Amino acid sequence: MKYLSIIRYVFLAISAVTVLLFFVGVSDVDLMLNWAYILLGLTIAVSILFPAVNLAKNPQGAIRSLVGLAIVAVVLGISYAMASDAVIVTPVNTFDDPTSLKLSDMGLYATYIALGVAILASIIGEVSNIFK
Repeated sequence: MKYLSIIRYVFLAISAVTVLLFFVGVSDVDLMLNWAYILLGLTIAVSILFPAVNLAKNPQGAIRSLVGLAIVAVVLGISYAMASDAVIVTPVNTFDDPTSLKLSDMGLYATYIALGVAILASIIGEVSNIFK
């Protein structure tokens, strides 16, 4: 666990130096974007690798993860089915890419559903605590 702390401080220091170099004028935005891409890639790799290792160590716990993943897939499927690809016309721009429109609507509906489930879970949790 000591290594994780060291790695965290190294990444923080590199990020601070990158931002400092930008504000001093030594580098441009490309350096910060490339660092952000590196951090994003590492985050994605770790997000896939650690659950896979945990799955190998504890296969019984994988059932809960798979149920959660299936629920998320169902919510995304319902959100996609509800989404519209209707053209949006504004005074400044016209948005007419059906894929982007459908996916952005899907993201909004999925967010609404997740918010509703979170509020409902909070209410149910508080009511159940009253009766305990």
